[in-house]
Amino acid sequence: MAIATRAVAPGVARGELAMHRRYGLLILLSAIVVAATVYGSWGSFQPRPQLPFTVRWVDAHQALIEPIPGMTPASLRAGDRLNLTAQSRAIRIALVVGTVPASAGYPLVIERGAAQLRATVHPVNFNSGGPANWADWLTVYTMALYAAIALLALWRGHDRAAWGIAFWAMAEEPLAFAVHAIPSSDNGIALLKLLGYIGFALAARIGFYVMAESIAGSAVRSGARAWWRILFALILGTATVVALGGRIAVVTPGWAGLMQPGLQWFVPASYLVPIALLAASFRQADAPQRQRLRWMLVGSVVLIGGLVFIDVPLPLSYLAVEILNSGLLTLAATLFLYAVLRHRLLDITVVINRALVYALTTSFVLGLFALLESLIERTTLNRSAGLLLELAVPLGLGVALSSVHRRIEAVVDRFIFRRQYRAETALRRFGEDCGFIREPERLFALSVEEIARHTDAPQVALYERSPGGEGYVCRRQVGELALPETIPTDDRAFVGLRARNAELALHDTPSVLPTEAYAYPLMLRGDLLGALVVGERPGEHYATDERALLFHVAHEIGAALFALRAQELEARAKESEAMVLEVAARARESDAKVQASEAMLNLARAQAEARVLALEERARASEALLLKLLPAGDSPARP
Repeated sequence: MAIATRAVAPGVARGELAMHRRYGLLILLSAIVVAATVYGSWGSFQPRPQLPFTVRWVDAHQALIEPIPGMTPASLRAGDRLNLTAQSRAIRIALVVGTVPASAGYPLVIERGAAQLRATVHPVNFNSGGPANWADWLTVYTMALYAAIALLALWRGHDRAAWGIAFWAMAEEPLAFAVHAIPSSDNGIALLKLLGYIGFALAARIGFYVMAESIAGSAVRSGARAWWRILFALILGTATVVALGGRIAVVTPGWAGLMQPGLQWFVPASYLVPIALLAASFRQADAPQRQRLRWMLVGSVVLIGGLVFIDVPLPLSYLAVEILNSGLLTLAATLFLYAVLRHRLLDITVVINRALVYALTTSFVLGLFALLESLIERTTLNRSAGLLLELAVPLGLGVALSSVHRRIEAVVDRFIFRRQYRAETALRRFGEDCGFIREPERLFALSVEEIARHTDAPQVALYERSPGGEGYVCRRQVGELALPETIPTDDRAFVGLRARNAELALHDTPSVLPTEAYAYPLMLRGDLLGALVVGERPGEHYATDERALLFHVAHEIGAALFALRAQELEARAKESEAMVLEVAARARESDAKVQASEAMLNLARAQAEARVLALEERARASEALLLKLLPAGDSPARP
């Protein structure tokens, strides 16, 4: 038996291999993001032994103890000085790390006035209950938001801005917190954890700058772009030296010159360059782009505010710093995610399954129904309650919650699917209005423009059966790809439309039309008048309800086109009838003229005959008179 083989072009094979590699990389990065988020969230609720006080760096060799109310032992007082050179290496690591391995105690050398004292402090678990747990929950929620941004940009992004924000979101929270959550039983490992956490946070700035530069685009000239990059590299390099080198210097030689509050401002200031780049592009952006950039700028300012509370020593309590830092970072992540989803900040395609959301709302309403019914049964109804009352309670709840369910779906449509709701409403209205358009060419133009605008379809075309019936002619199209001007009558796509009167996915239909598109019949009374061709959005499939709406709009366009063509035929028939009547009138007028001419001819003939008779009578009379005048026996000569 012969086996048929199909040769694959080298370019196609390389393209498929590149696609497989891309998906493999995306799966790997997604797994890393999810694992880091889960591990970091788990670590947020694990015991975190920390020193029972904080320090304020006063010079290159000394730090002041700042007690934490309710946690600092009585042996330590506000204003006690710690000479870094007199402390052990483990103490210096504990001072810069904060979170330390649990141990029997850490010996301190304290300078109180002129006296030098020794004290032993024991780590305190800061997440053992109380309000601090709210900060832990905010941290977990923030990590989930950053992970959502990263996954969304990885899988649905199509440009450098998406890759930049994906790297930023991955490194800023999930990866950094996953490193921070690694358990450690040694101060050296704790220091490496801190350096890794800071390293990921600083590296995230690079992704943020790439995103800002990509969004700015042509608004920044190439020469100015180089200067922006140099400025960003200088500030980020300084922040790296301050953040990493400062802590290493405290641990190794006991020098805290880089830990001074004035230098710590360089760490959050590394975000100022990309933010300034976004602000510079804001002036040259159009109105929609300004709306997107406005959300991004607000989120960036909130982000810097959150980083200031953790990177720069401020005269606030430990709990206030934790809550403000976590709260502002959470708000910043929420603003970024909203800007990406709502205002399409990046070149992404986002599909939220409306059916899934409706199923979730239905499940919520059913769960609420079950909860209320159970609560009423336990608190109000008892065994002596009648059967009628037991039936009336769930019936009343069902009626009440049915109205709640409808309101929830209306809210979901208007807010969660606001853009899609507006687009569908506009298309439905156009479907209602297209029957009142009086010119076919205007109907074609409005149809393709409205559908392309409200569906974001890259290609929309409208075909109509040619007057001779030998094929279908493209009446109007929009999009970069030029579709065929004429299509044979028995093209497989149009055969399928005639046979089924339903939408047709062209990816599995051999046709001269593009494969990444849908065709909708303009059919009325079993007669296919034409077809509406709508290209698929890049990387995204139309939802079922969207395709149903397009089928409805195509039907309305077909009905309007049928009515307009019928009106044209009726007008042509009336015009032909008028022409026939005019020809008949002209024929009758010609007959009348012929009859009049014939009558005149008969009259002239009769007059001529009468004249001839009169002449003959005169000739006879003249002859008779001549005979009378001639002598007898003579006769006139005959001519």
